Amino acid sequence: MSRLRAYLAGPDVFYPSAMEIGNSKKEICSAHDIEGVFPLDAKFDLAGISPKEQGYQCFDAMVNLMQLCDLAIANLTPFRGPSMDVGTAVEIGYMHGLGKPVFGYTNVANSFSERVGEDGFFVEPFGLMDNLMVEGPVVRSGGSVIQVSVPEGEVYSSLEGFEKCVVHAVNVMAGPVSFIR
Repeated sequence: MSRLRAYLAGPDVFYPSAMEIGNSKKEICSAHDIEGVFPLDAKFDLAGISPKEQGYQCFDAMVNLMQLCDLAIANLTPFRGPSMDVGTAVEIGYMHGLGKPVFGYTNVANSFSERVGEDGFFVEPFGLMDNLMVEGPVVRSGGSVIQVSVPEGEVYSSLEGFEKCVVHAVNVMAGPVSFIR
């Protein structure tokens, strides 16, 4: 069996140290015999096209990368609000739709309902880490969500939850009910 390829979904691509974080994640994956595929690994030429078309080209590149991967490991840490990154949610749904397992982690251990402030709207009472349409595809695809609590200043830089998620993914993928590629 060839080495598994994991699409490394998450808002990490927006961080000032995106390439450093991506390379660190790929090193962690390699140490556990997985090939990590970071979204910024995509190759495309954006010269001479409109900003809108550049966005669509980036989307196409991410879709192509996901199709080449066997599983996804998604950063579900809240980003720009109480919930996870919306683009990562789309990537989770896309991988689930392809029938590929998705594993997630978050560096914030409290539930979605605990993070959402009172605003007069109903909040899902399920105790999940985010909206049920995020955690549902992760769990139903054969994966799971690893929740860790890190100091506030390390929420976007700690790789503790990521490494635990990689180890968990390796164990699940190698288990008695392994996924066929």
